[in-house]
Amino acid sequence: MAKQTSPLQRLRQLDKQREKLLDHAKQEALAVVEHALEALNALGFSFRLTDAASRKTAKKAVEKRTRMMKDAPCPICGFKTSPTHDGRAHRSQKSKKPFTPDELKERSLMKV
Repeated sequence: MAKQTSPLQRLRQLDKQREKLLDHAKQEALAVVEHALEALNALGFSFRLTDAASRKTAKKAVEKRTRMMKDAPCPICGFKTSPTHDGRAHRSQKSKKPFTPDELKERSLMKV
């Protein structure tokens, strides 16, 4: 008599088989990509292959450096605008002063 396997054992076997097939397909695809990268690098281009984990850590590092606009009035103008702006928007001014209505319109800002 053939020994019957439980559905749970069969699922575990199928998972192992799927994992092996996926690993084999990955190795084949990587070989093709590495060959293409060698050809591009031989032509003078500088390409490299990275995994998603290294891209995620690089993205997180970039996200840490971004600044968030505060929901507060500009310290120079003394009022809020839509979209918001802060003192950095006044960098181009030689003497820091509130924006005039014409300057607000030019910058697509509206008083709130």
